[in-house]
Amino acid sequence: MSAPLWPRATNIAYDSTRSQVLLFGGLGATISNDTWVWDGAQWTRKQSNSMPATRAGAALADDAQHHVVVLFGGDKTGVYRGDTWLWNGAWHAVCPAHSPSPRTGAAMTYDPVRHLILLFGGFDGGELNDTWVWNGTDWTQLSPAISPPPRQFARLAFDIARGNAVLYGGFGGFSDTWTWAGSSWTQRHPATTPPVLDEATPFPEPMVYDPARKVIVFVMPVQHSAAPADDTMDTWTWNGSRWTRLAPVASPPPRDGYGLTYDAGHSLVVFAGGFPFGSADPTSTWGWNGVTWSELGGLPA
Repeated sequence: MSAPLWPRATNIAYDSTRSQVLLFGGLGATISNDTWVWDGAQWTRKQSNSMPATRAGAALADDAQHHVVVLFGGDKTGVYRGDTWLWNGAWHAVCPAHSPSPRTGAAMTYDPVRHLILLFGGFDGGELNDTWVWNGTDWTQLSPAISPPPRQFARLAFDIARGNAVLYGGFGGFSDTWTWAGSSWTQRHPATTPPVLDEATPFPEPMVYDPARKVIVFVMPVQHSAAPADDTMDTWTWNGSRWTRLAPVASPPPRDGYGLTYDAGHSLVVFAGGFPFGSADPTSTWGWNGVTWSELGGLPA
C-alpha cells in the first residue's frame, strides 16, 4: 500500500523492542491517524484492528521496560485528546485510573533510570506546566517545588550519560534549559543557547539523545532573510553543561514540524517529515552519524 506521507507535521519514536522507527498520524493536507514504520531503508504502512483517532500534536515515546511505545493526547481542530494508547506491533487503548487532562503539544520521553515515561506541559486551551509519569499501568501527577513556566511543544529528551531529562525551549519564545532528576526541575544557565524558534503556528521541534556520541541532538530551521535560499537547518548538541552549534558538511532541507528519534539498530539519529521551507524536497528521510547528515530514503512503499 502506498500513500502520500509528506509534507506533514508529525512525531516519531524508536520502538526498541521491534527495532524500528514508528510514526503515527500528524497534520498534513488533513489530520490523519495512519501508522508507519521505518526499517532503516524504507517506510511501510501498518494496519491495526483498533486505531487511535485522528490527531496532530500527540506525544510519543518508547517504553523499553514494558516493550511498547506509548502515545498520549493530541488534538483535532481544537478537540483535545486525553487517551493513552500502547503500540506492540498493533495499537491497544488502555484505561488508566488516573490521567493527564486532554491536551496537545505535551513533551514526553522515557526515563531509563526510573523505568518511567515522563510527560511535561502542553496546551488544553491554555499553556500547561504539570509533570506526570507513566509506570506501565497508570499515570501519576508529581508536585515538584519548582517547574518550568507553562508551554507547549517543548523539547524533552533523557540524557543517559548524565542521568537526567533535559527540557529546552517551547513554543512562545522560550530558550531556557531545565533538567529533571526524578523529583525536581532545575534551571540551567549555559553561556550559549540556541536561538528562539517561534513559528506562526506551533509544531513539534523534537530533540533526542544520541548514545553513540553521549550528547543530546536537535536541529532547527533558521531564516536568515526573506529569500528561502538563505534558510539553513542548524544542528545543536547538549553535553550536560553547554549547547554547541555544529557545522556539518550536509544538512536536511530547512523545515519545521519534523520528527526526530534515535535508531539504535543503525546508530543514527533519524529525521523525517515536516513542512519544508520554499521548494525543498518534503519526502526525504535523513540520518545523523555524529559528523554529518545524509539522505536515507523517501516516500513510503
